Amino acid sequence: MFLPTIGLEVHIQLKTNTKLFCGCKNSLGMEEKPNFNVCPICFGHPGTLPVLNNSAVDLLIKLALALNCDVPNFTKFDRKNYFYPDLPKGYQISQYDQPLAINGHISLTINNQTTKIRITRLHLEEDAGKLLHESHTDYALIDLNRAGTPLIELVTEPDFHSAIEVKTFCQELQLMVRYLHVGYANMEKGQMRCEANISIAKPGDKLGTKVEVKNLNSFKAVERAIEYEIKRQSEALESDETVILETRGWDDTKGTTYHQRKKEEAHDYRYFPEPDLPPLTDLKEKVERIKTEMCELPIQRRERFVSEYELDYKTAYILTSDKKLSGYTENVISELKAWLLTSGLEEGTTEEMWNKHKKKITKSVANWLTVELFKFFNESGATLESLKITAEDFAEFIILIYKGNVNSTSAKKLFEIMLKTGRDPHHILEENDLTQIDDSAEIDKHIAEVINMNATAIQDYKNGKVNAIHFLVGKVVGLTKGRANPDIVREKIISKINHEHVAS
Repeated sequence: MFLPTIGLEVHIQLKTNTKLFCGCKNSLGMEEKPNFNVCPICFGHPGTLPVLNNSAVDLLIKLALALNCDVPNFTKFDRKNYFYPDLPKGYQISQYDQPLAINGHISLTINNQTTKIRITRLHLEEDAGKLLHESHTDYALIDLNRAGTPLIELVTEPDFHSAIEVKTFCQELQLMVRYLHVGYANMEKGQMRCEANISIAKPGDKLGTKVEVKNLNSFKAVERAIEYEIKRQSEALESDETVILETRGWDDTKGTTYHQRKKEEAHDYRYFPEPDLPPLTDLKEKVERIKTEMCELPIQRRERFVSEYELDYKTAYILTSDKKLSGYTENVISELKAWLLTSGLEEGTTEEMWNKHKKKITKSVANWLTVELFKFFNESGATLESLKITAEDFAEFIILIYKGNVNSTSAKKLFEIMLKTGRDPHHILEENDLTQIDDSAEIDKHIAEVINMNATAIQDYKNGKVNAIHFLVGKVVGLTKGRANPDIVREKIISKINHEHVAS
């Protein structure tokens, strides 16, 4: 039995207008003509000087504060020397021994257990270009649009012990980056890239040989690659083979890792201070300013949805997985609370009324958002940005359901029309005759008609076939074009059958 120990290095492209050390547009991996957003600095021409983009510094500090990091009052840049075809200068401007942020942590909840992951450091560096390999040629083309894009490199302590922990961390980090508007963090577009350092050993033994796995460009790839590497190393040790220190790539098609090169150590890069960039000092004022600009983080909002709106954790997680969705949800609930407190439904203080009805109301909102709205998005390809229903009209829709003005069948029809047209629910109800029938005499008339025409189903119910009642209810609801309340219809049918049965 072997225990995996895993540490992460994550690169995140920052959402700045320009690159880290020049005025070229930061294209963030968007498809553009190769070598279009470039200048002499991007090409590493002799005599060019870098100028630091202060917006990138601000964005890193914002993420660092969210991750509970310390921001030292002094930081500097360094040259990381290595040769690669898409690195024109022959070195990368990065940070070595005095990064912008250190000693952070984040708590993850997985299967109702909380795990603390320590963050070793966050530092700024420039991205390299991109090599384009053509399958039918023996050469590669270089696109330097990405060269100089500002990156955060985040390094964790080896606090992970499973693939699911790593996957959850990456998902939480992506969500945090998007909430803070630090970056887009789309892994498929290379805007967030993950590298896992994996070793295994028997419990109580010292750490095993570390293997780095690169090319992880999706959450699924992160999980699969780590699980494969744990299995590969375990089988090697069980067969008395040696696990070597190396860097491996991930082949998503084959589902396997493969050898790339010997793993480099820090001394291999021959770091030395960047002479063309002055150190950053006196950062306290900047840090205090950025603290005032921080928004509520996804973890905090999720916990608040559970405590304030009495939603279960899973539902709260879904509703806070997108900042715009969580904001929309809160706007809908706010409208509903305002309606409830002025509705005159019953006597009592405003807080007593809200606390009494809150759970049922918020659960209804959550169900329609996470089930019916998501279903519409999946089928139509629409997004929250293109949603035509305002928060006010969504709240009006929930009110109609809560007051019993529409039944479940009519509510779905009403919702479909709202999604397509964006019109308010009251006008749609009037124009499409979807209001629930409250006239007991009309319902009784339809029930009598159905009972008279379905003697077999009646007898089946009397003989103990309970499901026969569903057939009869469906017939009545159909005659009313979905406007009768199925629960009321069911009660009336059962009462009528039982009454006639006793009378006979």
